[in-house]
Amino acid sequence: MKKTVSLNIDGKRIFAKEGTTILEAAKQNGIAIPTLCYHSRLTPLGHCRICIVSVEGIERPITSCDNPVTDGMVVTTNTTGLQEMRSQIVELSLSTHPYKDCLTCVRTGTCELQDKAYQYQVNLPEQLDRAIPPKKSADNPYIVRDEEKCILCGRCIQVCRSGPGCFVYSMIGNGVNTRVVPFRNGREVSLEEAGCIFCGQCIDVCPVAALTEMGRSAGGREWELSTTAGICIECSLGCYLERQASGGKLVKITVPGEGDQVSWLCRKGKFGFSKESATKPVTTVMRRGVSGYAEISYDDAIRETAKTISAIKEKYGAGALAVLASGQVSNEESYLLQKLVRTVLGTANVDCGVEPAWAKSLIGMHAVTGMGITGPTPAFIRHAEAILIVGSGLAESHPVAAMAVNQAGRFGDAVVVRTEAALADNVAWESILLEPGKGGYETLFKTMAIIARGEDTTEAIARAGLPNELVIKAVRLITGTNSCTVVCPLFFDKAGPDMVDALLDMAKACGQIEQGRSKLLLLSKYSNAAGVLATGGMPLCGPGFAELNGDSGLNREEVIAAIDSGKVKGLFTFGGSFSTISKGNLEYLAAVVGSEDETPIGADLIFPAQQFADKDGLFTNSAGQTRHNESRLPPGSGPLPDWRLICDLARAMGAKWHYASLEDVREEMKSLVSAGASSTA
Repeated sequence: MKKTVSLNIDGKRIFAKEGTTILEAAKQNGIAIPTLCYHSRLTPLGHCRICIVSVEGIERPITSCDNPVTDGMVVTTNTTGLQEMRSQIVELSLSTHPYKDCLTCVRTGTCELQDKAYQYQVNLPEQLDRAIPPKKSADNPYIVRDEEKCILCGRCIQVCRSGPGCFVYSMIGNGVNTRVVPFRNGREVSLEEAGCIFCGQCIDVCPVAALTEMGRSAGGREWELSTTAGICIECSLGCYLERQASGGKLVKITVPGEGDQVSWLCRKGKFGFSKESATKPVTTVMRRGVSGYAEISYDDAIRETAKTISAIKEKYGAGALAVLASGQVSNEESYLLQKLVRTVLGTANVDCGVEPAWAKSLIGMHAVTGMGITGPTPAFIRHAEAILIVGSGLAESHPVAAMAVNQAGRFGDAVVVRTEAALADNVAWESILLEPGKGGYETLFKTMAIIARGEDTTEAIARAGLPNELVIKAVRLITGTNSCTVVCPLFFDKAGPDMVDALLDMAKACGQIEQGRSKLLLLSKYSNAAGVLATGGMPLCGPGFAELNGDSGLNREEVIAAIDSGKVKGLFTFGGSFSTISKGNLEYLAAVVGSEDETPIGADLIFPAQQFADKDGLFTNSAGQTRHNESRLPPGSGPLPDWRLICDLARAMGAKWHYASLEDVREEMKSLVSAGASSTA
């Protein structure tokens, strides 16, 4: 435990934990020290020296961002001499920065260099000639580099190495001709050639406009943008983010600047919204006729859908109806959809986006840990000493989790135990490849459980077809250290019930799950799988994981098979990922879609879906944390919320639903669903 030291800053006696920097200690006590190269998410660099302070007993000023406090230290942060030195530092930066462009720069008003120039009333210097490209570099679809504006703070270099671990940027040249460029194998290259994965973290930490999003210059200045807090739905990690819009148009996605909600983003999270603008959105209700689709009123569409579905139910029975959703519905929408299916349609054929094997794994894990237990987050993974990766494709399905694994290996000396080679073949840290042998995953997990329990391992290891010492070492690593297990979505695609049971038994034997604690992260390919499962949005269980006593319905794959066989006659789809479904043997197919390319083939009726950035709702990530996605639109504006469409359809079919707001839905959920109350634990 770190001891507390006492020091004096600007005449104020304060206390701070040993190892705290002077800058952090001052900030914690409301004392402002200017910074430029420093960023709260990065290891202090001490490059710009604008954070210099005077310390009693030390002849020259020192940087406060990378020097720790000591007991009895006396610090002065704001003398005339310090102000003059800071002014000279800013003036030197301006001498190589095109400040004449400030009037047309998107960062005007939020530029950190501009802010310091104003703060110290710096005289604008004569600009020095620099041997750098005068044009912006836009050799990729995501990031624009303007080297003229670069102030050599080093933040992009630092975030690229400490976050994704890509080592894209390097400093080359000397003096005023020093440049920060993508560099690989001794030469300047494009971002892509340098290994950039386009996570966009370098843009978020750049203090000026040297790095910006593609097309950003036409999106309004920073201080004009409206900001809304939300979460990312590109994968089941549910990272925090902030959406920034100009004139109602979403132009930028970033992460919170500081605090507990700071997280990383990946290419999908940072730039994924651009794919929405690249497709043709559905904005009105459309009915398919002989000559194509024609607009129809919303009320008529609801009545038609209710009447047709009721007719199919009466003719074929409730089992001939089904509802499928994309996995990106909110907890409230999942709850309402399953309620519509079970209490109004009278069936259990509902799947809002959960893999059956993943659901079985999560339910089995809860049987050991208890309900409401959160699992490992990327922040936890970054500090793990050993990480077991089950399956492959982590970097593709959950890039931020892969970044966390890379960070743990590079900076924390973690040992990564991989069950498939495809995760990372050329890594610079210790890694063990523990591929399933002739018995596959089931035998591998059973063998690891036997070793962890201290039972006779000879026969088990021989049956697994794996090297004795390798299996024992892997088990010792994940049982005897601060460890975690990450299960990739591809594992669940091929996992049967016995394989899932073996996984859970191994996790229990190795101490990855126990009562009140979980170090097992089950990653789904569906964004809100945990929320959907908790709210009953699948046939396996009802809200709150309620058992159905064998009265379960058809899941996604079974519904599609039932359509082909003619058993399902009416289908309602909600969200994207159903564009390959064809009306085929269906008598009626209605869909809620955001764009034309998401529309199922031959759909009879198309409702416009609410864009996710406009959606107000709760989402539960793979770690079990329930988070709130805020709508960027004022209440009552924009398209009809998706949850209201569900309610309108239920009422049109005779249901007595009286939800005046989402709060009413959440209040009803609280008594049934553990994911009904928002939590950021």
